[in-house]
Amino acid sequence: MRVLLALALALGLATAAPAQVADSLGTPPEAAAPDSLGGGRTPRGAVTRALILPGLGQLYNRQPVKAPVATALVVGAVVYFVDRQRQFTLYRRAAAFATCRDDPGDPETSPERVELCAEPLADYGDEFATASERVATPTFLTLSSVRNAARGQRDIGGVVVLAAYALQALDAYVSAELADFDVSEDLSLGVAPTPAGPALGLRVRL
Repeated sequence: MRVLLALALALGLATAAPAQVADSLGTPPEAAAPDSLGGGRTPRGAVTRALILPGLGQLYNRQPVKAPVATALVVGAVVYFVDRQRQFTLYRRAAAFATCRDDPGDPETSPERVELCAEPLADYGDEFATASERVATPTFLTLSSVRNAARGQRDIGGVVVLAAYALQALDAYVSAELADFDVSEDLSLGVAPTPAGPALGLRVRL
């Protein structure tokens, strides 16, 4: 029983010793810079650079392996969004050409429709020809259906762009915040004096 008490006391002394040393330094809390990294780097600097250019925040945090991944994530999302936007524009114009070709309107009874169809009939013929090669039945109904699908994919692409952009900025910020966090194991075994004599204690820092 006395041996167990001695071990517990030794363990308590071993774990309390670092706290006493830290308190004896007398460094005022305001003198520390909790948000600063080595070399004058800060989490604010990391996230600012990540917002300016994807991947730059990771380079600022000295993580060159993650920088191309962050850049590729955003660039890939932007490429998808641009491609879906082009598809939407193609099928929107092809659908407008198809509906105006089938019913261009009568100048006497519907001059507004004639004016509305003037541009599609004159300028959207190439888009209709391209869409006709991709759609089995290039009518207004089929082209408008494909157009709506492309618009939905474009909208999703826009959300993905924003999410990728924010994710890489968040990664840069979190990595900067945890740059000084010590995740190494600190296990030490030592002998400490006790009233009953020397005792062996194990210290684990969490």
